[in-house]
Amino acid sequence: MILRRASFALVLLLAADAEGAGLERYKDWNKSPEFSGLAVELEQKEWKKVASDEEAERFVQLFWAKRDPDLKTPANEFRIAFDQRVKEADQLFALSRTRGALTERGKLYVLVGAPKNLLRVTGIRPQPQPFAAPGQTPPPPNAPGTSIGESLATFTYEAAQLPEWVGIKSLRAEFVVESASDYVSGGNAGEVRRLETKARQASIRNPSLKEAPHFKTAAELETERKAAEAAAAEALKGPVLTAPVRESLEGLLAKEDTGPLSLLPLVGKDREPRLQVQLFVPASAGAPGADSKLAILAKDDAGADAVRFEEATALEATAGGSVTSRAFTVPPGSYGVAAGVFDASGKLLFSARRKVSVTAAGTDFSLSPLVVAASYFPAAKGKTDEAFTVNGNHFVTKGGRLDPEDGVLFVVRVYNPKVDAATKTVRISRTVRIKPKGAPSMDVPQPADEPVAVPDSKDGTELVSLDVAAEVIQANLGEYLRKPGDYDLRVAITDQVAQKTIETSATFTVTGVLPPKKK
Repeated sequence: MILRRASFALVLLLAADAEGAGLERYKDWNKSPEFSGLAVELEQKEWKKVASDEEAERFVQLFWAKRDPDLKTPANEFRIAFDQRVKEADQLFALSRTRGALTERGKLYVLVGAPKNLLRVTGIRPQPQPFAAPGQTPPPPNAPGTSIGESLATFTYEAAQLPEWVGIKSLRAEFVVESASDYVSGGNAGEVRRLETKARQASIRNPSLKEAPHFKTAAELETERKAAEAAAAEALKGPVLTAPVRESLEGLLAKEDTGPLSLLPLVGKDREPRLQVQLFVPASAGAPGADSKLAILAKDDAGADAVRFEEATALEATAGGSVTSRAFTVPPGSYGVAAGVFDASGKLLFSARRKVSVTAAGTDFSLSPLVVAASYFPAAKGKTDEAFTVNGNHFVTKGGRLDPEDGVLFVVRVYNPKVDAATKTVRISRTVRIKPKGAPSMDVPQPADEPVAVPDSKDGTELVSLDVAAEVIQANLGEYLRKPGDYDLRVAITDQVAQKTIETSATFTVTGVLPPKKK
């Protein structure tokens, strides 16, 4: 019999140990104020089936969601009020071995709310219960609270303190408080118990809810924000290139600079840097078909894509071939840029590659890189903001390789010239020189530049800039630059208001000589 009893006790012990097995974070949750005070019978049964912290997490989330008065908002007002009352009860009613919210007083406080009055009479010493000797009549017991109690606590509620679900207008609850425990005393003990039971059902606002709504945490929102920013930045780079096109352009980026490709980094009035790209396709390369595509790929020094572009060529005819220009927003940095014309199958027909450095908008007087052009033509209506378009004219650069029949023009953007406070204008002047390789430079006379009015900035953040474009040689440059080879075009811009001068230069190549004139 002893062994059987021991075995039976062992079975009970194992069964007790099995309940809650697999739980770490939530292993004692069934002893919490919320579970012991709010869990209805069905929830108490369901909790016994929970076998992991993951299941427990879902259970607890649903437990609180069923009690949320407004599921459309992330805040659970019921839980906030409940947790606050638990905190207060822990402070007010804690005993030596029991947290305040789990005492009898704490349960009523947490479930019903703070009473209007809370009276505690202390100093009642424990007294032994009267004892009758054998054969004698037992004396009457001591008054409640004086035999084993150390103090009496009385909660008084009126209608203003009672929630609607209690169904009564007032409540008086008395508790006997000992050093290690407390209990309900007096005639209202049954009413207190009924209210606690009623509170469980009244707490549930969404009984049919099967899954707790998910409201994103601050960490989740921050992760989403960063992902959205990364996706937006990736989208700005352009669409994904088709496989043969990417392979060809990446192969070009691994080679040295070559071909008639011009790159012009400019900063707009919004202070955003933009990279302008122009590809010149000489007539000798043949006329691309109607289904041909222009593709551009720019990569930063780390090898990451900065620009991706692939669409119909839209070439414009010009002297000696055709030209196409595009502009892209890019962050400051150094880039390798490859551009090519492909047929419908992805076969590379013509290509070029160059490096470029893009800088952020500054605050000092400065210049953009100097662009040397072979010709220009009026920009089409509605296209005056396109790349390599200044003052309504589109400039054809030919990658700096000029034929003797071409002209020589230049374009440069002037940043942050000083504004004359009296006239609200900027005044600049320029000097131009052409220097053949290995020979002295030649001065090119320039007309005087008129003052340029500067409108008031709306918010004071707009960049002050102006574009300077000039025709150095109108056409047939071979009549003036008779030797093929490399030339430097040097342009000095002077801010007359600030009395500052900056010089910039660019190299161009004259590809040949003019044919002899027919007699």
